[in-house]
Amino acid sequence: MQRRTFFKHCLAAASLTTLGSRVWAAPAGSSSPRLLVVMLRGASDGNNLLVPHGFPFYYQSRTTTAVAAPDPTNQAAAIDIGQGYGLSPAVSDILLPFWKRGQLAFVPFSGSQDLSRSHFEAQDLMESGRRDETRLDESSGYLNRLVSILHDTQLTGMSFTGNLPLTFRGSRQVPNAALGNREPNAPDPHSLSLLNQMYQGTALDSYLQSGMQTRAAVSQGLQEDDRVKKEMLASGRGARPASGFALTARRMAELMRSNPAWRIAFTDIGGWDTHVNQGNGTGQLASNYAQLAQGLATFADTMGNGWNDTTVVVMSEFGRTFRENGTRGTDHGHGNVMWVMGGSIRGGRLAGDMTDLTPATLFQNRDTPVLNDYRAVLGHLMHRMYGLNNSQLATVFPSMQPRDYQLL
Repeated sequence: MQRRTFFKHCLAAASLTTLGSRVWAAPAGSSSPRLLVVMLRGASDGNNLLVPHGFPFYYQSRTTTAVAAPDPTNQAAAIDIGQGYGLSPAVSDILLPFWKRGQLAFVPFSGSQDLSRSHFEAQDLMESGRRDETRLDESSGYLNRLVSILHDTQLTGMSFTGNLPLTFRGSRQVPNAALGNREPNAPDPHSLSLLNQMYQGTALDSYLQSGMQTRAAVSQGLQEDDRVKKEMLASGRGARPASGFALTARRMAELMRSNPAWRIAFTDIGGWDTHVNQGNGTGQLASNYAQLAQGLATFADTMGNGWNDTTVVVMSEFGRTFRENGTRGTDHGHGNVMWVMGGSIRGGRLAGDMTDLTPATLFQNRDTPVLNDYRAVLGHLMHRMYGLNNSQLATVFPSMQPRDYQLL
């Protein structure tokens, strides 16, 4: 075996090691809940998903990229859901049933305190779960801290990504695996034999064996997918595109449903940086949203009865400018829209603080403002799902002000 290949297998094994040390009991009256966080890397335009058709300034600001106001004769028009908002026609057929069943809610005017408008700085800050003043502290992410304080010997968490993201870095070792990856999902027998000989009798031997077991378990649920594209925009940090997400979502659901260790999970999707030819009710952004929505519907269906104990949160590092640019797209903004889905959430509504959309309410005269801290939304869900008290929430999200969004 070549030396480079051997160490590649060593790293692959190390990335899938697991660690557990204590016992956590679920809150009284609850089962073991599942949490999936979906990160849209590249800054998705929430204003073309949750369309503010009731605000004339939206149409004044977007002459080519605005989604048409509700009109039963126009298939490219938004579908009204109340309070001056509508769903993009790209997702309405898929998401409206969840909305009507109360299994889907949106939190508009949400985001972080990051003002850099840099994809990478904003993603790092959001995944760290910290406020702006501690942005450089990347020693751990909020999902790693969550897994750590739950004290469950079985629970490791799982990142369905090619590389372990910041949100799962920290004191707890968390496995990661890119579903649909074309790379081998385990070393060949000869390589594995060399690894075993190398680490046998050492302190690292148990980690190697645990990592190999995790990778083998993931491999059982994976098959090659030639339809999924490899090309990613830089802002996506290697995240897979929305195309083919339904297959990935089905695999995630199968693995999360069957393995109690992976009840807290993370995945990311790239391709949301729409500076040019963004489209409106149709086009590249609408297509991405349609494939994302279909993937989430597939995930819910595959979870079966487990959907009742599952919460899915979708968010992006920041939104887009409220006004379109000169190339029929939108640039890096600030506030955005979070999605919350699940079989037991209190959905069918818009949650959190909201405001009118006028020139006077824009942040820095260009962006949707942030009125709802994404950390408070996640903190509320974690409090309801896992019974975290304020002290524990402060560990997961330092300096976060707890708030009840009444989503669970």
